[in-house]
Amino acid sequence: MSVIPNTGLGCEFDKFLHAAIGDDNGMPLTVLSALARLDVDPWEEAAELTRLPAKCAVAQLASLLGKLRHASSLCPDPAVVAAALIGLLPHTRDYASPVLETLARAAPTKHPTTVSILLPVLTYLLFMLLGNWLLGNMQLPPQTDPPATAVSLHP
Repeated sequence: MSVIPNTGLGCEFDKFLHAAIGDDNGMPLTVLSALARLDVDPWEEAAELTRLPAKCAVAQLASLLGKLRHASSLCPDPAVVAAALIGLLPHTRDYASPVLETLARAAPTKHPTTVSILLPVLTYLLFMLLGNWLLGNMQLPPQTDPPATAVSLHP
């Protein structure tokens, strides 16, 4: 019994990995078993093929299928089979690279809103106006000279 490694990948590659590519002694040969025979991790290869442009993915998979023992009897034209199989993979936009996911979580983008920009400015202005009002009310009233009294020079 083989154990599937915990790669963190879900079932998004099931259609691709379980697709039959031919018969081997009366038993269906799937992409999963073909890649395993080539000592290639099927899930990692599926993830890699998903990240590649379609033409490159078809060429890479066709190359792998061509390396199978008795490949000519299993799939006479590996390029045609590979093109059909690549269509079973999830689209690149559906499967994000773990590196890209990590970067997205590490540096979330936060766009400033009008409120987040204006709030500190308005708070500052409010404190400035309040300070001016308080300072204006705390000033002493202007001093006036006492009324002049008549002083007589003669006693």
